[in-house]
Amino acid sequence: MASVDHSAPPAPRVLAKISGATTIELPSSHLSRMSHSKEIADLILEASGRQP
Repeated sequence: MASVDHSAPPAPRVLAKISGATTIELPSSHLSRMSHSKEIADLILEASGRQP
């Protein structure tokens, strides 16, 4: 979750919580996958059962 993303509604946070998804919060705007690519890649690897 991007902590300074003012363009996204709160729905993704609510849906992630309801579904039990693993999330991380980054000090980023809407394009956190671009500005924090290492952290995003590590999260994907962790979710797939691989070591980051």
